[in-house]
Formats: sequence, structure tokens, C-alpha cells
Amino acid sequence: MSGRTSLVDLLLTLGFVAARDGGAQELSVSLRADGSCRFHVGLWPWKLSCGTSVAQLETRLTPQDVLTDKDGEPPPGTPSGGLWQSPFVDLGMLCALSSPLDVIVWTEDDTAPRTSKSGLCITFTPDASLFEPPPCFDVPRLRERIEALSAFHPGVTWTLRDEATGTEARFLREEGLADLCRDLAPSPLGSQNPLCFQAKVGKTSLQLALVWTEGPGRGVVAWANLFARNDAGPHRVGFRQGMRDAISARLARRGVSARARRFDATALFEHLTAVLHIQVEKTDWYLMTRERRASAEVQSTVTRLVARWVEQALVEDPKLEEFVLKVAGLRSR
Repeated sequence: MSGRTSLVDLLLTLGFVAARDGGAQELSVSLRADGSCRFHVGLWPWKLSCGTSVAQLETRLTPQDVLTDKDGEPPPGTPSGGLWQSPFVDLGMLCALSSPLDVIVWTEDDTAPRTSKSGLCITFTPDASLFEPPPCFDVPRLRERIEALSAFHPGVTWTLRDEATGTEARFLREEGLADLCRDLAPSPLGSQNPLCFQAKVGKTSLQLALVWTEGPGRGVVAWANLFARNDAGPHRVGFRQGMRDAISARLARRGVSARARRFDATALFEHLTAVLHIQVEKTDWYLMTRERRASAEVQSTVTRLVARWVEQALVEDPKLEEFVLKVAGLRSR
């Protein structure tokens, strides 16, 4: 089941790239009872020169022995386009593990009747000689994945259909991570609205939404390059340090001594729900020789941004500052 579902995940990542780089607004995934999957994008995702669309798509569907050079760039001669940027989408793997695979592309020059002027439709069936027979898709996992992807690029409608059960789910997050933060918070938000921040520093992009509540929070839910990271990664460590730095700075403005500012942050995070997405280009999160170098840079960037954002938010909203210090048990200092 996980193997087949991972193939669908490739298309979900492709859908995100289509929305981010190509402006696609409608994406749908249909899981069919016969074990196949149909992926539809209602707008051609990439800006390609006239007459080269099919050829470039065929190149992308060809398995590559070497995906990047030593500097993390596409191989020489590789067509330009969003698929070769972070996050990378290996359509060649989908092609190699599917039988059959049908790809339909139409543009504004296409005379066939279509519901949109341009688009892309991919239908694949996992190779029966490689995968167990149906039932084959982990629908809850795919639903959770789409719930997150719909928040990373707001205003895009995602539809997930499970034809085996006749169910359909639609996801549209107009406020992006703020909507996801509200959904994940286990305690009522009351009058609180999530604080939202985003920035790009060099080749590192960071999106963040967070909210404190009287009751328990969800803690920090984090993603790196679109994928959930529940380990103690550099973005998580940087977030926690940045939060501590922001609160410490506000305590300093209140005249609290340096020693007292080394506080126990347990309560601060117990009442917090935060969703964090970091995207790092040309960074390998797994190769040890490069991860150490990248981790230090990512951690320091996240720490600096979070500290600045949160401190400024507290400066601008004294009532919020009082509430945060109260739930953290620091107001009396």
C-alpha cells in the first residue's frame, strides 16, 4: 500500500509545483477501484516555448541516471522548468513503475473540446508485477498530505476522490497556514487569530503561523521542502531558540535581569500551536557531509527570523504580550 501511495505522492508534489510556478487553481486526484489513479491539472503548469511542450514532457518522463551535478544543478541539456527546482519531482520513477501510463496534454492551440484552455492529465496503474493487488491506496495518508499542501500555496482547490468508497473531499485554504493552524489547534482559539509570517533569505524560504491558547496547544508541526519532519531538525531547533530569544528580549525591556531571563520555556510551548514550513534549495537533508553545513545555516536563519517576527508582534500588541507571558508563567517577573 505504501509503495502505490508514494507514486500518488509524486503527483501531489507535481500539483504543488503546478500551482506555485504555473498558476494552476484546480487540482484533482481520483483513486479508481481498479487500482489506477488519475491526476488532473486544469491549466498547463509550465511556461514552455511553442512546439516544445510534448518533447520536454517526454524528457521529464524519462528516468535519469544522474539527476544533478556536483553543485546540485540539473544535468547538462536538461530542459528548464519548475520540475527541476526544489522540490524535485521524479516523473521518470512514475513512468518506470507504471503499466500502463497515459499522459494527455492540451494547450490553447488544441482544437479538441476541453473544459479548460490548457491542462495536464496523467493516469497511471502501478505495475502489477511490482506491487500487491488492490486495495492499494492509503487514503487517510493522502488526505493528510493534501491538507498540508493546500496550506502551503493558498487559494488552490484540491479534490481527492476515492471511487472504491464513493467519497470525495475538497480542500481550499484561502488563508494558507493560518487556516491549517486553526484546524490543528486542540483548544478553542477564542478571540485569538494566528500570527502569520513569511520571508525568503537567500535560497531559504520560511512560512510560519502560530497561536497561543488558554488550553493545551498542538506544539510545533513542521515541514521541510513539503515533507513532514518530526525529528529535531535545524528548523525546529531554530524555531524554539528564536521564540526564547523573542520572549527574553521582551522581558529585558521590562527590566528583568539576565539571570531571570533564562527561564523554563515548557509552559510557553505547551500552550502553543505552530505550523512551520521551510523550503531550502540545493540542500541535501540526508547526506551527512552536506547536512551539517546546511543545518547550521538553516538553524541560524530560522532563529533570527522567528525572534524578529515574534518580538515585533508582541511590541505591536501589548494585550497579546500579556497573554503570552501569562500562559508561560512569566507575567509576574
